Amino acid sequence: MSQAIIIAFVENIAASPRLRRYAETAVSQGALLVCADSGGEAALGWGLTPDWVVGDMDSIRPAARTALESIPTVTWRIVPPEKDETDLELALYTALEQGARNLTILGGLGGRLDHTLGNLYLLATPHFGEVGAKLRLLGEREEIFLLRGGEELQLTGQPGELVSLIPLSSEAKAVRTEGLYYPLRAESLFLGPSRGISNHLVGPTAKVTFEDGLLLVIHSFA
Repeated sequence: MSQAIIIAFVENIAASPRLRRYAETAVSQGALLVCADSGGEAALGWGLTPDWVVGDMDSIRPAARTALESIPTVTWRIVPPEKDETDLELALYTALEQGARNLTILGGLGGRLDHTLGNLYLLATPHFGEVGAKLRLLGEREEIFLLRGGEELQLTGQPGELVSLIPLSSEAKAVRTEGLYYPLRAESLFLGPSRGISNHLVGPTAKVTFEDGLLLVIHSFA
């Protein structure tokens, strides 16, 4: 499965060492690098050259845009501000069009609440499931996965790190967990009640599976 890194809004480029290390490693291993608007500025700040810069260019600073425009290998997809999709959504579709199916979004958390919620719900876009794409949001303090019924997630972390399970569908059916302090044994989680909040790892790994629905898994780093 080909990999793509999509850099979204990063609240503090200089104070995001986890994101920088991840981007540097992934790009060195051949991952496609797609930047959503001001994500191009983050790439520059980390010494990386985007393969694509996508968006309406309303948030990237002029100096960063000029610097990127001087790099002949950068491909641009500039769209008008009057559009139905966010820049991040267009960046994700661009990555899919280039053949990527393992997509990690860097940033996209913090800042405006409406954008943060929109980015979380964006993970559940049906088309991504239809084409077999796997999506993850990676922040400096947490990682967020979207699981669809029948999928399995293996988590790696440190004992005590928080793991929350939050349905995005009306019901996530028959959830099973291993390696978490509060186990679920083929039990359903429902949209609204907070039962799946603030579980935690008891060892270095955990597993989450379920049968039907949509489920966010939020892993907070120590």
